Amino acid sequence: MITAVFDLDRTLLPGTTAERIFLRYLIRRRVIGAGAAGKTIRYAMKSGLTDAVQQIRAERPYLSGVHDATLRLHGRRCALSEILPALSQRGIDFVLWHQDRGHRIVLLSGSLPYVVEPLAWRLGINDVICSRMHVESQRLTGRLSGLHPYGEAKASLMIEYGQTHDVDFDLSYCYADHHTDETLLNLFGHPVCVNPSDTLERIAQTNGWRIEMFD
Repeated sequence: MITAVFDLDRTLLPGTTAERIFLRYLIRRRVIGAGAAGKTIRYAMKSGLTDAVQQIRAERPYLSGVHDATLRLHGRRCALSEILPALSQRGIDFVLWHQDRGHRIVLLSGSLPYVVEPLAWRLGINDVICSRMHVESQRLTGRLSGLHPYGEAKASLMIEYGQTHDVDFDLSYCYADHHTDETLLNLFGHPVCVNPSDTLERIAQTNGWRIEMFD
C-alpha cells in the first residue's frame, strides 16, 4: 500500500503546534489555570530541569485530573474553529493530491488526539498516530500511554504501523520539518522536508531529499 505520512506541527500547521493553540484555548475557557501551572513547575523541578520542556510535553502534567470528555469536547471545537483555518493551503493541496491517487494518508503528530483526530476527520485522512494519555476513572493522570511520537519513536511507531497496514515504504511519502525526523524520513522512498529546520535543510541537501515550503 502506497502511503503518505504528514507531520502536523510546523509542517501542515506552519510556525506553531496544535497543542500550543489548544492550551491557550483551554486557558481562555478556564478548563486549566493556575493549578495546572503549579503542577508543571513541580514536575520540572522533580525532573531536575534536564530537557524539561520535552519531558513536560511528553507527560503533560498540566492536564492531570482533567476529564477526558471535557477535552474531547473542547478539542473538537478548537480544532475546527482555530487550528483548521491555520493549516497551510499548500499542505492541504498535497493531501488532496495523494487522496486523488488512492494513497492511504496518515497524520503523525506528537500532539494530542483531542485536536489531531478532528482535523484528520475533517480532511478525510485515514489514520492518526499521536500522543495518547493515560486515563483513569475518565480523568487524565498526567502520564503518557505508549510512546511519545518524537524523534526515534516516530520511526518506531511508523514501522509498527507499516507492518500492520502493509505499507510499501519504497513507494511511499513522508512530509516532516525537523532534524529529529531524519530517522523517520529515511524509511521512505519519497522523503519531503517541509519548512525544514536549518539542520534538516543541510541533511536534505546532502541526501538529495526534496524540500517544500508550506506557508
